[in-house]
Amino acid sequence: MIKEFQINIDDSQIELLHKKIELTRWPDEINNKYWSHGTSMSFLKDLSEYWINDFNWRAHEKELNDIGSYKFTSKTGLDIHFLHAKSNQKNSLPLVMTHGWPGSVQEFIKVIPLIQEQSNRPIDIICPSLPGFGFSDKPKDLGMNSEEIAKIQHELIMALGYKQYVVQGGDWGATVSKWMAELFPENCIGIHLNLVIAFPPNTENPMEGVTDKELKLLENFNKYKTQGYGYYEIHKTKPQTIGYGLNDSPIGLAAWISEKFYGWFDGNDNNLVISNDEVLSIISLYWFTESITSSARLYKENGDFGFSFNSIKQPMAGAIFKRDIMLPPRVWAEKIYNVVQWNEYDGGHFAAMERPEELSNDVIQFINKLEL
Repeated sequence: MIKEFQINIDDSQIELLHKKIELTRWPDEINNKYWSHGTSMSFLKDLSEYWINDFNWRAHEKELNDIGSYKFTSKTGLDIHFLHAKSNQKNSLPLVMTHGWPGSVQEFIKVIPLIQEQSNRPIDIICPSLPGFGFSDKPKDLGMNSEEIAKIQHELIMALGYKQYVVQGGDWGATVSKWMAELFPENCIGIHLNLVIAFPPNTENPMEGVTDKELKLLENFNKYKTQGYGYYEIHKTKPQTIGYGLNDSPIGLAAWISEKFYGWFDGNDNNLVISNDEVLSIISLYWFTESITSSARLYKENGDFGFSFNSIKQPMAGAIFKRDIMLPPRVWAEKIYNVVQWNEYDGGHFAAMERPEELSNDVIQFINKLEL
């Protein structure tokens, strides 16, 4: 069953958020210019003031509702929230864009109109909220990993009346997209990723064919593993424990999430490269839906990657943003994917927000190569 879902957070919840921010008990901080120990307190205090005095949740709520906000009851019994931006033309190609953590469907607000307006063929864009994220239901039982999510999202696309579709994703969305392509090869006709998961082949010379430029890009993953991986191990092992604090403290939640938007973006300035409004819209969504704990559980469900290394035959495009956390060489990806497009861009992990023009153009370029 599919029904419209108007997002409308009660005023009392917004008032409670403001009160809890004002009651924050701030910790001490080491004297350090950058974020080497975690989220900067001066940044976070400025962000908290903006959250109370300037941030307008209603404007972001309206953006999502205006795109087209719906819920789908899957066979699992879970209600899945999704955005459905329709082209209003016949024979539109459905593009399924899947977010990750700490993202949400709000990641795609910029790219949805760019793709639809610049494409020379009509495209319907469907952006599901992962189970346990945002306004989607929270799984109560074990087993809701990326493979199971892929089955639910395929079920949704079939329920919408489409027969074939293209998938796109980064972060956990990349794993869900790969599973959709692998499980439903007759329906999924192409896969576009802005995070490509691939590892060295088990051969005598695994670095064969890797360029000097690609070797340099591989350093990003080592940096991530040594400087930014702590949250992953916590989510993967004890998500419930961290959830108590993050679900109760909006400043704790903001610190946990905003650090990722600092550390995973292009640039080394002591700030974020997207606006306070964009960051706070995502943090607020996690807060109002109380989904930080349930979203973190996906890491435990997926273990290390939630990924299948089986090869798939559908055409694949890799959009490589050079400050992302995982940047495998093309020859590694070709062991898994039928790579027909491979482009590199400046930018980082959250490409849809940081580099919407580049990502949109790359998606359109890929779709134009498909035989439809």
